[in-house]
Amino acid sequence: MEKDEHDIVVPGVEQAKLDEAIHVLKRMEAVDKKKGYDRLVKPLRQRERRLRAWRRIAACAAVVFPLAIGSLWMSKTPSAEILPLVKADSIVPGSNKARLILADKSEIVLDTVVVRDIVELAGVSVRKEGDGVIYESRQQTREDKIVYNELVVPRGGEYDVILEDGTHVWLNAESRLKYPAVFAGKERRVYLEGEAYFDVARDTAKPFFVETREQSVRVLGTAFNVCAYAGESVNYATLVRGRVLVEDKQTGVNRVLRPGEQVCLNVSDGEAVVREVDVRKEIAWKDGLFVFNGQTLEQIMGKLARWYNITVFYQNAEAKEMLFKGNLPRYSDFRTVLEVLEKSSDVKFTIRDRLVVISI
Repeated sequence: MEKDEHDIVVPGVEQAKLDEAIHVLKRMEAVDKKKGYDRLVKPLRQRERRLRAWRRIAACAAVVFPLAIGSLWMSKTPSAEILPLVKADSIVPGSNKARLILADKSEIVLDTVVVRDIVELAGVSVRKEGDGVIYESRQQTREDKIVYNELVVPRGGEYDVILEDGTHVWLNAESRLKYPAVFAGKERRVYLEGEAYFDVARDTAKPFFVETREQSVRVLGTAFNVCAYAGESVNYATLVRGRVLVEDKQTGVNRVLRPGEQVCLNVSDGEAVVREVDVRKEIAWKDGLFVFNGQTLEQIMGKLARWYNITVFYQNAEAKEMLFKGNLPRYSDFRTVLEVLEKSSDVKFTIRDRLVVISI
C-alpha cells in the first residue's frame, strides 16, 4: 500500500486579504489599546510584516520556477505549541559564513573579513569578493608541489568559491571542500563532504575529479550537483549539463550520466540506481528554494536541521516516513515553515530552544 503524500501549501499573500487583515487590526486597536495590544494586536502586526516579506520572497522565487501547488490565506490560528516556546530571533535561516583553512593550518573566518585581499600563497592571491572567495593565479610557471586549502561551511551557512582554474563551486550548509590552491600536474582533484554544486571550467588536457567517501566523479567541463553528507543513507550525483563518469569506490562500477540523470547510491549495500530527474529541483537550494518532491519528513527535517542549525527529535517513529511534496523559500522564517508543514498534514511541532520535537 502506497503512503499518502502531503502537498506543501504555501500561504497566499494576496493584497486584498492583507489589506483586510490590516483593516481588522485597526478596528481591534480602537477597542482597547491598553489591554488588547500585547495580547492581540502585536501578534497581528508581526504577521502583517511576515506576509509582506512572503510577497517579496515569492516574487523573487517565481523567477526560478513556480512556487506553489495551491494557495492558503494564513487566517488559521498557528499551533499554540510553536510560537510561545521559541524566541522570535533564536532560529533564523542560514547565511553566508565559512572558515578558510590554509596549508599551514591557520584559519580565516571569512564572514568577519572586510578587506578584499586575504592572503597570497603558492603563486595565487586569495580574495574575498561579495559572498564568496576567488583564487587568482599571479604567475605563469607553477611548482609541482600541491598546497591544499579547505573551505568549511558550518550548519546554518552557505558559501561559494572560484578555484584557481576558474571552476565555480557553491557549498551548502554543513559541507567542506578540500582543494589545491593551484592545480599542478595533469589533473584537478578536489575532496567533498556534504553538498556542492560545481560549474567546472573546461580543460580537456586536465580532467576534474570530485572525490567523496563513496564515489569519484570525473568530468572535463560540465555542471553537476553532488550530495554526500556523512551519516546519510543515500548519496546523489546529478548532472545538469555536459558528461560525467561516476565510479562507485565500493564496487568499482563506473556509470556515465547524461544531462538530466541522477545516480542514487545506497551507502549501506553499495546498490546504485540511475534515474531521470528535474535538475532544476535538484539544484534549487543554490537558488534559494527548498524543493520536496515526494520526500519523507525525516529527509526534509535533515535539510532544515542543517540550514537552521537545529536538533530534531521524533516522539513517533512513523512520523519519519510521512511523505511531502512542494516548494518553500529557503530564507523563510522557521516558524512559518513549521506552520506550513502542520497545515499540510497531521504532524505537530514543539520547539524548546533549538530542539524541535515532532509528533503525530
